[in-house]
Amino acid sequence: MRTRHIRTPLPGPKAQALIARDAAVTSPSYPRDYPFAMSHGRGCEVWDVDGNRFLDFAAG
Repeated sequence: MRTRHIRTPLPGPKAQALIARDAAVTSPSYPRDYPFAMSHGRGCEVWDVDGNRFLDFAAG
């Protein structure tokens, strides 16, 4: 069985910077379900800006 390795605590330092910038320039009336700064995706996987890989359970 393969296991995943989280490269940084979540959210990572690059994601934290982007999330803070987003909060500074976006209306507080726009809801955020969870802090996430996506870098790219392929199939059912997405990567954050810190290099962590996740299964995409949010796509419809």
